[in-house]
Amino acid sequence: MMQGMVTVLGNSKNRKTRKNRRKKDLGQLRRRWMARMLTGVKLCGIIAGLLMASAGFMYVYAAVTCSDYFRTEKIRIGGNQRLSKEQVLTQAGIDIGNNLLALNLSLVRKRLIAHPWVADARVAREIPETITIRLVEHEALAQIDLGRRFLINTEGKIFKEVQDAEAAGLPLIQGIEYGDISLGEDALNPPMAAVVDVLQSCRKPASVIPYTEIQGLRLDKEMGITIVLKDEERMIQLGFGDIDTKLERFKRLRPVLQGSGKWRTFQMVDLNNPDRVVVRLNASDAQGA
Repeated sequence: MMQGMVTVLGNSKNRKTRKNRRKKDLGQLRRRWMARMLTGVKLCGIIAGLLMASAGFMYVYAAVTCSDYFRTEKIRIGGNQRLSKEQVLTQAGIDIGNNLLALNLSLVRKRLIAHPWVADARVAREIPETITIRLVEHEALAQIDLGRRFLINTEGKIFKEVQDAEAAGLPLIQGIEYGDISLGEDALNPPMAAVVDVLQSCRKPASVIPYTEIQGLRLDKEMGITIVLKDEERMIQLGFGDIDTKLERFKRLRPVLQGSGKWRTFQMVDLNNPDRVVVRLNASDAQGA
């Protein structure tokens, strides 16, 4: 009989324990849901705040970029030698009256350097009414014949195809091939580097062969470079290397040719051999000599 009573008491204790566990589990569940709801409310508040701030920024931006206070009144342009002010403004896509703060300066710069004559450009705004544009234009050194004619700058790089009278007065380079052309920031290939070296030497103020007297340069990869003068296409053969030394030798020779009356009539002067100078005269002068 006592055993039966023990059993009954034992079952009652187990039931009470299960009820307490259920109450505890329900309490924890409620607290978790409350924490999640509170987190959700906080997130909604943060999102709403961000949306309101964004809307405020957009409103302020729209008000500022439409304000006449930041209306462009002055556009300063510098560094342009070949391009006119009107051409620069058209290429940049800006004009007087544009809102200063609404302009995308990076986009304006990209438009400018897309022009074949513009090597680099800087664009800046000066609050409240001024835009400053500073250009670096290509300086044409010569024209080069590759089947079609192109312009090269003072660094020996092609920057555009010749159009209209752009090449007037520029020496014509012949004998260069497509494989001799360097692109981008690559160093010049030896044939082009040799041509540029000659032209740059002749551009020096005290050069015995002034740049303005040169009609063209002919490149032979075995014989070297020959200068063709505008004066009746007389030729001066330089070969490769030691350009300044060879020009100095021609500087000493020129008074001799002028003194003998042969300066205006020679056909070719060969300076390629370091041990001697060969002068070829016109046929009539050679017979008279």
